Amino acid sequence: MKIGMKQMKNFDLLTIILKWKITLVVVIGSAVVLSSVFSSQYFIKPKYKSTAIIYPSNLMPYSQESPTEQMLQLFQSDSIFNHVVDYFHLIKQYGLDSASPTIHNELLGIYNENVSIKKTEYEAVKIEVMDQDPKVACGIINEMVNAFNAFTLNLNKSKTKELSIIIANQMQIKHEQIDSINTALKELGVKYGITDYYAQSRELSKAYYNSLSTANEKKISDLTNEMRNLEERGGKFHELQLHLDQSTKEYGDLLVKHNTFQSDINKKISYTNMVVKPFPSDKKAYPVRWLIVTIAACAALLFSLIVIMIIEGRQLSNTSKS
Repeated sequence: MKIGMKQMKNFDLLTIILKWKITLVVVIGSAVVLSSVFSSQYFIKPKYKSTAIIYPSNLMPYSQESPTEQMLQLFQSDSIFNHVVDYFHLIKQYGLDSASPTIHNELLGIYNENVSIKKTEYEAVKIEVMDQDPKVACGIINEMVNAFNAFTLNLNKSKTKELSIIIANQMQIKHEQIDSINTALKELGVKYGITDYYAQSRELSKAYYNSLSTANEKKISDLTNEMRNLEERGGKFHELQLHLDQSTKEYGDLLVKHNTFQSDINKKISYTNMVVKPFPSDKKAYPVRWLIVTIAACAALLFSLIVIMIIEGRQLSNTSKS
């Protein structure tokens, strides 16, 4: 047994390969031929890949996420997935049974195998799509981008409309305040003749001092009553006037915001900046036949050598026993 083990250790791999070279050539050749045949388009449908690299544009980030992270989340949303599935009839395209109770999981699984959406190190989003039809692979990316822009636009418009309604309500409240102040000022003007506190105060003071020089007691008395009336009611008038000025300014600020929101609602803008555009590839990306053939040949060689080593080892063991 010790002699047999010693002889086993002295195996010359090169000698064994030369001894079994015809068998190895046949096995490896067969593996190459079979792997070439079974990796052909008759057994494995070829797939073509389209690629796009996109930077975000005009996106307002939520919470702590960056515009790129927001774009990534939106591209992976159910809305875009459902749109692409319906637009390209992917259930039929992938040969699935629409009546199957697990159709959604089956469809999502194949979709995720064929569609890759990743963030790049340069804060862009890279989309890769594989399909048996190169035009469909390219079209899916373009339609994903179109759906993304439409979905994001509607999302932002919905938010803007909500803000616009809030601003409109605030404007209505402010408008009612202004009307109320104007009514109070008008009442002071009608009842007490106060229309401009500072101007009237200057004019009455000037007239009063002038009347002192003429010693017109009646006029002095009338002016004194007017000044007392202005003094008693002028403070309220002044307060209302300041309130009116402030409310008018606030109403103007709200109007500017409301007009901006209305303008944004009517805008049609893009949220993507495509730096690498997809195109229908004329070279298949899957399967990689040379890789399949190489792996098959190496596996056949390794398996053959193991079998040969076992055979040679048994032969040596039988020889040592005899």
